[in-house]
Amino acid sequence: MTTDYDPELYHLLHRGNPGDVDWYQQRCQGARRILELGCGDGRVLLSLARAGVDVVGIDSSQAMLARCAERFHRAGQRAELVCGDMTLFALPWRFDRILIPFNSLYCLTTDEAQLTCLRSARAHLAPGGQLLFDVYAADPVAPNEQPTACVEEHLIAQFHDGQRHIEVYETSSEDLTAQQINATYSYHSTWDDGRQNADRWSILQRYLFPTQLLALLARADLALEGFYGDFDQSPFTPTSMHMVVAASLGDEAGG
Repeated sequence: MTTDYDPELYHLLHRGNPGDVDWYQQRCQGARRILELGCGDGRVLLSLARAGVDVVGIDSSQAMLARCAERFHRAGQRAELVCGDMTLFALPWRFDRILIPFNSLYCLTTDEAQLTCLRSARAHLAPGGQLLFDVYAADPVAPNEQPTACVEEHLIAQFHDGQRHIEVYETSSEDLTAQQINATYSYHSTWDDGRQNADRWSILQRYLFPTQLLALLARADLALEGFYGDFDQSPFTPTSMHMVVAASLGDEAGG
């Protein structure tokens, strides 16, 4: 089992949610400097750089950052890319917008790590700046539900990347007590010349319920400015699939 997800295979499957890039672009209008935490291969960051702003990306994966740098180079854009921990970081700049897109906050698998990340983000916000992020909305837990649950391996996607046919299978296990899901993705490749191989990667996430997320923002001393159920900024409801959030320093910093 490899821990550092192959960027090319990751990109085939994990392409964000409909409308997410448009939302971040809209909320970043007028910003001069933007930081993305967990920037990956630059899917969101590159779209913002094209607006002519200064962008900085942090990610813990050297392989993802290498692909991100290549994409920026091909597009004729520039970014400051930092390989590091999104929980504890110290940069010499303050940012008008700090982004944590596509469930990246959930990749921090403890309450302490998630809180530390939000506090670090707050420390890097410029006056009037905003923290923007999105995560999926977890289903409520039924009183009689078992503390663990598993989903057997099943086919979730098929691709042909020009050289090989790829089938992707997913299996997952959930710990309801820890609020953690461990999803494993198996990529079965059949090359056009007949060769075959398989690769597997796992992503462990700790999800939050709405009340927990709002409490976490308060503990990080961040003021809630928007809490939506989708990227069209429709109100969050118990049936919403996403939690889309805008937060700021609040009145203390004159924001």
